[in-house]
Amino acid sequence: MKKDIIKEIIDNKLLYISPNIDESGWILLKNNSRTPIFLDTSKFISFPDLLDKVNRLIMEIIKDKSIVFDKIIGIPYGGLPFSYGVTSILKVPGLTIRKEGFKNYSTKGELLGNYERGDRILIIEDATITADTVIEFVNKFKGNGLKISDVITVLDIEKSAKEKLSQLGVNLYALFTWKELYETYKKEYPGLISEDMKVFLDKFIGEK
Repeated sequence: MKKDIIKEIIDNKLLYISPNIDESGWILLKNNSRTPIFLDTSKFISFPDLLDKVNRLIMEIIKDKSIVFDKIIGIPYGGLPFSYGVTSILKVPGLTIRKEGFKNYSTKGELLGNYERGDRILIIEDATITADTVIEFVNKFKGNGLKISDVITVLDIEKSAKEKLSQLGVNLYALFTWKELYETYKKEYPGLISEDMKVFLDKFIGEK
C-alpha cells in the first residue's frame, strides 16, 4: 500500500526533482538552504483521495507504535490537512494554534480548542529537517501545561530532527523519507533523471 501511495504522489507531480545540478534552480527551504528534491505537501489538499490514504498511514503508525494521546494538533500550516483528517476519521478531539501568535480579540489567545493541563498531545507535521519549528511549538504547548511525547511527520529529510526531538524526550515517526521517494522515482521514471544527476542525488541523499 505504501509503495502505491508513493507512486500516486509521483504520478500527481507532488515530488519535484531538479533536472540539473545547478543549485540556483533548486527549491528554497525555510531554513534558507536549497534542495534538489522536494515533496510539495501543500498540494495534498487538492487530491482528497490521496490525502485520505496518507492520513490512514498516519493512523497505522499510531496503532503500530501504540501512541497514547488525548488530542491531536497539526503544525500550521502544512500539518493542518493531515491533523484535521485524522481527527475526523478517528473521531478524536483536535486543537489548533495560531501561527501568527497570540491575539486579544474574538476567540482570544494562541492555542485554540478545548483542553486541560496534563492533556497528552500528538503533533502532526508535514516535513522535518532540523525540527526547529516543531521544537518551537513543543515549547509553546508545554507552556500551556500540555504533555508532548510523540510527533508524526509526513516526510523526514533525515537530518537532525529525530536526534533533536529525542533530546527533549519526544519520539519522531515518519511516513516517508527522501530516500524512499527518490528510489521509487528512479525505478518508475528512469529516463527523467540524467546519469550525472543520479550520481549526484545518490550521494546527496545518502549524506546525513
